[in-house]
Formats: sequence, structure tokens, C-alpha cells
Amino acid sequence: MSDQYLTSTDDFEAILADAPAVLTVTDQDLETQFVSPAIERVLGYDAESIVGTNWLDFVHPEDEDRVVSALTDGTGDSDTATERADGGIEYRFRNVEGDWVWLETIVSPVGETDRDYRVFTSRDVSDRPRFEARFHQFVTHTSDVLTVFDRDGNVDYISPSVERVLGYDQETMEEADLFEYVHPDDLSNALEEFGRMIEEPGYVAIIEHRYRHADGDWIWAESRGQQVKSGPLEDHIVVTTRDISERKQREQELRRQNQRLERFSDAISHDLRNPLDVLDGSLELARETGAEEHFERAERSIDRMYTLIDDLLVLAKQGVDPEEVEAVDLDSLSQRAWSMVDTQGATLDTNIDDTVTADEGALLELLENLFRNSVEHGSTSSQTASDDPAEHGGDNVTVTVGTEPWGFYVEDDGVGFVDGTDDLFEPGYSTAEEGTGFGLCIVEQIADSHNWDVIATDSEDGGARFEFVCRDN
Repeated sequence: MSDQYLTSTDDFEAILADAPAVLTVTDQDLETQFVSPAIERVLGYDAESIVGTNWLDFVHPEDEDRVVSALTDGTGDSDTATERADGGIEYRFRNVEGDWVWLETIVSPVGETDRDYRVFTSRDVSDRPRFEARFHQFVTHTSDVLTVFDRDGNVDYISPSVERVLGYDQETMEEADLFEYVHPDDLSNALEEFGRMIEEPGYVAIIEHRYRHADGDWIWAESRGQQVKSGPLEDHIVVTTRDISERKQREQELRRQNQRLERFSDAISHDLRNPLDVLDGSLELARETGAEEHFERAERSIDRMYTLIDDLLVLAKQGVDPEEVEAVDLDSLSQRAWSMVDTQGATLDTNIDDTVTADEGALLELLENLFRNSVEHGSTSSQTASDDPAEHGGDNVTVTVGTEPWGFYVEDDGVGFVDGTDDLFEPGYSTAEEGTGFGLCIVEQIADSHNWDVIATDSEDGGARFEFVCRDN
């Protein structure tokens, strides 16, 4: 016989001893008739000491019913031992040291003439339950939501962390169409990327999108996914999703800061240069002529630079601290802002039914600038409508502050936007001789910091109206 074949019983026993699994033969009552020598290496027992014993004598009491059912007729209904898709079961088994280890046992099919015998192989898988327990803890407590999709976009699995991260029940989400929770403006890109993961195995999709939280708010999420090429999840799409709302908020604030810095730089290079040029020219003429009017002009230029610097500092520093945002009583804050402006006898009317969520200090600055604009500019961005000061502020102007479901507004009954609204919020833009042109620019910046859109339009009385609409509405 060739060397490639077994030449003796010793060769066969040597192979059984080195095998990774223990081969066992029992009768129909699970009394052990034969056990391979590998049992000594796997469980510590001498094979001869096991023969004649009942296999159940070593099984954990809580797992006995499942083991009996699985080893005798291949069925079972106990939740303690685990039935696997390959026909095996996992259960606890006492080793020679008295410790409980986890065994995976797979029953071999038998013919009709062998029904009185049970043949099965068992191996130690103690590390598997520990791994599965650690994996369960990971998917429950991680900051990511793990989702497994089939190729049609149906959810095969979603991790328990979905409840903590997004507020939804795990079972509910496994039966849901998750694309229905994606913001409509982001849905097209999300579907396109999902389709690409299916069509291009190996492609890693990274998608930033808004996702509807269980409390109804939209949060920013980042989803990373890829198609699985092999294994039990072959052809499935595995996606991890995390909440990146704080990161997006920081990015938005950084953009606002950069915009403020750019505006600040432009203003320093342009708006401060004009009064400096006037001051320089006035001082030169004063030296040559000694005329008082040149000194007075120089003083006015200095005063204007101080005013510009004050406004520029507000523009540079203006921002919103998320920790300072709260429900603000808009009525009382409007009265407070009104008291801090030279109203020239104008009238404030409030039509306020609700609070506004805002940084109180920043909102106060916004109201002051709007009130000052209405009074000093006659409710218009242009001073060319009339030469009569009475028509550009003062006693004939009524300023109204009110709330709407979408936000709040500030309007007046003045002469309106004579020159239109295109350049209203541009830094340095002003139609008043004494204006710095930064008031409405500051208003727009404060609004943007609160995630509001500011809309300049005509009021019903023909005056100016500024609407502040929350972008989340």
C-alpha cells in the first residue's frame, strides 16, 4: 500500500488525536460508545474515562433540553444554547478542571440502519461567545449606527445604537425604509451613492446628509458604506452612520468667522482710508493757511474714524455662543433696545405673541441697529427721497416688532427702500452722510449666526420691513 494511505489503526488514532474537533459516538440515550483521543487535548479528559458515561452528565443544566433535542432529532426551542445555521449548536460543557467551556457540536447525518447511534463532532468555541458579547457591547455603545442593507435597499440589520444616536427603536428601523428619513434635498445624492456601491464593488461611499431624528429635528450625519465581497454578508451593503451636527456647526461658524475677517479687512483697507485721506489733506491745508475750517474738517474725520472703528469691532467680534442661546422675551428686549437709541420722538409698537430662541446680547445689538436705521434714515436706505428731515425719521415714524410662526419681523411706516434692496447689507454701504454703512451688515451677520435668513421687503404701509426666518422651518 502506498505511503499516502493509512497503514495501521495507530495512524488513524493519531489523526483523531490531532484533529481540531472531538468525534463522539453515542447510543440513542446519549450514552458514550466512543470518543476520539482529541478529547484529552480539548477538554482534558482521558478518552477511556468518558466511554460509558452519558454525554448529558457534562452539559450545563440550563442547556440540557436543547442539547437533547438537537442530538436526538435535530430540533430544539431553548434560547440558552444557540442553534446555528449550519446545523450545529453551542452550549456549555464542563471540562476536566470543572470549568464551563463553550462547545460547538455538529451532528453527522445517519442512515436508516444507524438510527440507534448518534455521531457528532465537538470543538471548543469559548472565545466566540466572548467575542459576540464584546461585539454586542460595541454596536450598542458606539457612536456609530451599523446598518446592513440588501441590494434593494432593505434593512437586514441595524445596530441597537440607533436608539441612542437617532432616537429610534431598533426593531422599528429594521422594518423601515431608511431613505424616507433622509432630508429631501439630500435624498438624490444618497440614492446615487447607494447605487454606485452596488454597481462598483470596492467603491467606498462617504455621504454627508441631513437625517430626521426621532424628536423631529434634522441632524447632520455622515454615512460610510461599501459592498461586502465575500462571506456571510456577500453582496450586502454595510454602512456606518454617525451624528456630525456639532462638526457641521463648527464648520459653519468657521465660515462665518472667515467672512467677518474678510469684511473687517476690506473695511480697514477701504472705509478707514477715506477719512484718513481727508484728515491728511485737511492738516496740510491747515499748515499752509491756518484756517479754522480745516481743523474742524480734520476733527470730523477723526470722529468718523472712531465711529467706524466701533462698528468694525462689533462686526469683527459678532458671533453666537451656542451656550448663550435661550428663549428670549422679545417684547421686553425690544423695549430695552428702543431705550438705548435716540428715537427723536418716533414710536415703538409691539405685536409679539411668542419668545425667540437667540443669544440675548446679539439680538439686542440687532434690534438697536434696526431701530437706529428706521429713525435716522427715515425707514429707507436712501436719503434722496426728500429734503425734509421730517420725512426721514422722527415723530412721524412708527416701528413695529412682531412674531410669526416662521420667526419675527421689524417694520416701519416710513418712505421705504427708495434705492431698492440690492446693496442694503453690503459693508460700508450708506446713503446718509454721517452713516458708517455697517449697521445692516451687522444685522445680517447676527441673523446668519442664528441660522436665520433676513429678508428686506416693503411693509403694508409702504415702509421698510425686515423678516427673520429660521432656516429650520
